Amino acid sequence: MSVDRGPGRSRPLFQQLTSNLVGLRRCRRNGGCRLDCQHDRTATDRLPWDAPAYGGWGGHEHHDTEAGSSETPVVFVHGNQRDACDWEPYAEFFLNRAHEGDDLWAITFGDGSPSHEAMADQLDDFVGRVREYTGSDRVAVVAHSLGVTGTRYWLHREDRYDWVDACVFMAGANHGTVLSSYAASAGLTGGTYKMSEFLRRDHAQLDDHPLAVLNQDETPGDVDYYTLRGTDDPLFWNCEESPTLEGATNVLLRTDHDGVRANLTSIENTYEWLTGQKPYNLRTTLADRS
Repeated sequence: MSVDRGPGRSRPLFQQLTSNLVGLRRCRRNGGCRLDCQHDRTATDRLPWDAPAYGGWGGHEHHDTEAGSSETPVVFVHGNQRDACDWEPYAEFFLNRAHEGDDLWAITFGDGSPSHEAMADQLDDFVGRVREYTGSDRVAVVAHSLGVTGTRYWLHREDRYDWVDACVFMAGANHGTVLSSYAASAGLTGGTYKMSEFLRRDHAQLDDHPLAVLNQDETPGDVDYYTLRGTDDPLFWNCEESPTLEGATNVLLRTDHDGVRANLTSIENTYEWLTGQKPYNLRTTLADRS
């Protein structure tokens, strides 16, 4: 399914790419965090457990709500040179609609540009602890950009499909990018470009390439899959359909790479997909918390 909604941001491709790269460099100079983030990457003061390899937030103490809930916990996964702060608007939106703090969790990977192996290691620990803390067998995962293929790689490597009820994947390079192929061919595979080799557009032509392995079955397990992508995303130049997955509900928005995550339509869709409820109705907006 493709739905074209939201405000457009049409700019020349080169201008969009330049703006994206400048933003990545700024975040990298800030330790890989969003510029207004006030937390060290691996700080765990916003989590109810100690985990030196990563940071993040979640739980009723952090969100200042009652303990426990009957909802499926949601785990938010950030992208390249970002952090858990990206997902605070989602937490606010869900908390205003009868969710509790124990429903809402976000990881900050230890490195601003983590490898897929590192993401899989840290996600396995993080989601395992969320399941243990909440007592829920399954979670929902919402991921953006690099976090999308990181989540898919974790699910495949660890065979954790029985841990996950639904996945919402935003602007993920599920079929690679032309720009990653160029970067890998030029030897740009470190730092901010660490994922270039993994996200090559020509991955299907390489023997046993990990992205080709993932795409042998694009929506495996008893999991509901959804994808969001933007009309003005420079990262998917000449490969606009890369974020889509066969077997998923695939939605197109008039926005750019970060807008696919930050757009209000994205938040609304994510809420409706994960809860089965419309985001604006008396049950969700006037729920009694007393």
